[in-house]
Amino acid sequence: MALTNLAHFGEVRLTNVILLGYIWLMDNTEGSRAIKQTYKVRKSLALHLSTNQLAILLGSILGDAHIHPQGKICIEHGRKQKEYLLWKFSHLKSLAYPKVSRVVRFNKRIQKQTVSWRFFLRQYFRPLRNAFYCCKQKVVPPELKLWISPLLIAVWYMDDGHLDRGKYPSLMTDSFSEADSLLLIKYLNYQFSLNSTLTNKGRILINSESRDSFFKIIKPYIHKSLFYKLP
Repeated sequence: MALTNLAHFGEVRLTNVILLGYIWLMDNTEGSRAIKQTYKVRKSLALHLSTNQLAILLGSILGDAHIHPQGKICIEHGRKQKEYLLWKFSHLKSLAYPKVSRVVRFNKRIQKQTVSWRFFLRQYFRPLRNAFYCCKQKVVPPELKLWISPLLIAVWYMDDGHLDRGKYPSLMTDSFSEADSLLLIKYLNYQFSLNSTLTNKGRILINSESRDSFFKIIKPYIHKSLFYKLP
């Protein structure tokens, strides 16, 4: 049975995520585009992600992570965020190649050498590539609504968030279309009653009445090296 055919789909809440994840795994119609916790490694072997691993992975995909067409995922952060990247690696290492690499590039635009750190998740995640990309463009899959969690939002904010005017949290969404950015706004409101707006600079700005609630949701998950993103 396809998830889209379930009665009262619009009333499903976060408490049903694990059940719905299982339904998606059993769905033969939409399964290739589903977000799920179990991924096929070989014909007789499957890999199961913990709830925290999936939240970190999805938050990273909304942020800076890139999924290659064959399903390998690159997670990379700048030199100042090395501790944060190692924190991600510590949680995702069962899914990753063993090496964390230092990357040195020359940025022609600013005429300066840059240093970053990265690691790759193994080529298990083609279903996520199918879910989050269309014609090489990042998109927001409808089923993401069911997986929005405090940890996912915290990782997304650590990747692509900052304090606007030193007090209002904002999330960069310039890699998504305006329609997909508005979907993300809708999902934040649906799961956590957070009110936000899309700015003309391609950012989701959390409104003043939801500011304290937003930080209450994400603060327990913020890495110590990124406390500067908190008020």
